[in-house]
Amino acid sequence: MHFSSDDVVCRVACNLEQVHTADEALRAWLPLVSELQPVSAAFEAAHPDGVRRGFLADLLVVLPLPEDGAMGGGNARSRLLAAVDMLAPRLGLDPADFETNQDGAGGALHAKDGKDGSSYGAYLILALTGADPLNPDGGERDYEDTGEDLL
Repeated sequence: MHFSSDDVVCRVACNLEQVHTADEALRAWLPLVSELQPVSAAFEAAHPDGVRRGFLADLLVVLPLPEDGAMGGGNARSRLLAAVDMLAPRLGLDPADFETNQDGAGGALHAKDGKDGSSYGAYLILALTGADPLNPDGGERDYEDTGEDLL
């Protein structure tokens, strides 16, 4: 997926530990998905041997620069910080905890102690200006697996 250099692209990771069914998790996340309108979303049960419990969500959210430049002017760092300042409180996270990378075009916000302040279980925001934070080079990912299990 390709993005404009004026897009602030965010990966939002959520973990609902206290729900027992996928139906409960999806119902809990529905208001967030409706509000953020992600360009992609993935939902799954946490692996029983993994660090997390319950259900996980990964939302890819694109926040375009408004026409009037109200997101903090023209440079990438100011747009990034303004987008995180707007997004983090909606997820129950503190935008002051966001740490930018060296060039100021990306960064991450981790919930303190892995806990959040919302009913969505948000624990991580990865953000990058103009690209997916998990795939900054764009294009399709190349996986080692043959994909035979998908046939």
